[in-house]
Amino acid sequence: KTKGTTMKKIFLYAYDHVNLGDDLFIETIVNRYPDTEFYFWTDNENKKIFQEQMNLKIIDKNSGKIKLLNKIRPSLVARYKVGIQKKCDAQVYIGGSIFMEYPTWKNIVSWWDYQSKLLPFFVLGANFGPYHTEEYRSEMNRIYTQLKDICFRDTYSKELFNDNKKVRQASDILFSYPMPKIKENKKQIFISVISYKDKELNSDFDQMTNEEYIKKMSEIVSGFTKQDYQVILASFCREEGDLNAAEKIKSKSEQKQNIIIFDYDGTNRKQLLEEMSRSAYIIAARFHGMILGLAAGKSVFPILYSDKTKYVLEDLGFQGKYADLRDPDSLRFENAKKNLESEYKIDVTESMKNAEKHFEKLDEFLND
Repeated sequence: KTKGTTMKKIFLYAYDHVNLGDDLFIETIVNRYPDTEFYFWTDNENKKIFQEQMNLKIIDKNSGKIKLLNKIRPSLVARYKVGIQKKCDAQVYIGGSIFMEYPTWKNIVSWWDYQSKLLPFFVLGANFGPYHTEEYRSEMNRIYTQLKDICFRDTYSKELFNDNKKVRQASDILFSYPMPKIKENKKQIFISVISYKDKELNSDFDQMTNEEYIKKMSEIVSGFTKQDYQVILASFCREEGDLNAAEKIKSKSEQKQNIIIFDYDGTNRKQLLEEMSRSAYIIAARFHGMILGLAAGKSVFPILYSDKTKYVLEDLGFQGKYADLRDPDSLRFENAKKNLESEYKIDVTESMKNAEKHFEKLDEFLND
């Protein structure tokens, strides 16, 4: 880089409610470009979560200044935000399920419309859907032509927009995350749980009540504790009910002395990933529990709560057993232990390399 060139600035969008997968997305992109300044409009809580990321500027949306502007006139806040955006060279949205179709999708489309005309806009790491209407899909297709780049994480999403030159696809970003290398496996099962009732589940998930889900999960846990496994129940996102679900599952399980709850609070990412790397087996209801487990070279038993996981398993050519919350019978200990017993693993070396491709166009833009 020549002396005197100013740092490029990026206005960043991401899910900011202390969720492991999204926090790792943010960490990945900010660390990838140490010479770029990222501006992130969020709350101050995220300051301590990303304190090591020196080039991430957190704009506290609850600051006294912004509260005051809001009191005077709410539109002043929007104007203040646009002022920051206009100082940037581009905007990036890094996230997973950011294109679900909601009843209010027309407002969401106009948001994208406005933002994509404001600055060059990159979307990384996403999948499309679940969607219900062709109208929504074609409106988003129009939006995607206005973007600088959009890179999906699964073939299914990409193929919905096959004729769109801006749309690309690469393996999930977190396949490239450097998982801790721990040689010695403990006799430990790592289970990432979700809250069945808090997930914005599709209507096809009413096969099972929340009580049944908790009961079935605790039967799986008890199956392992009876075989003298240590079980870690991990909550990746407290706000989406993971911790609450973990506590309920533990309370219904046998041999509680063998069960530890790991509560991800934003500051203990490293410890959580170490626990994963040290485990003999990963059971993953969270999408990124599955991805990180595979990246760590583990046997993984996925629990699907949405088709996004199914499409990625198809892309990977995954032949192992898995559970699907739409088929309650698949969620049982007999099924859950199979990939551990058969030591079924898949080689994701290709996906690890391929994951870097999400950043291809942004690399070109920032190195320009």
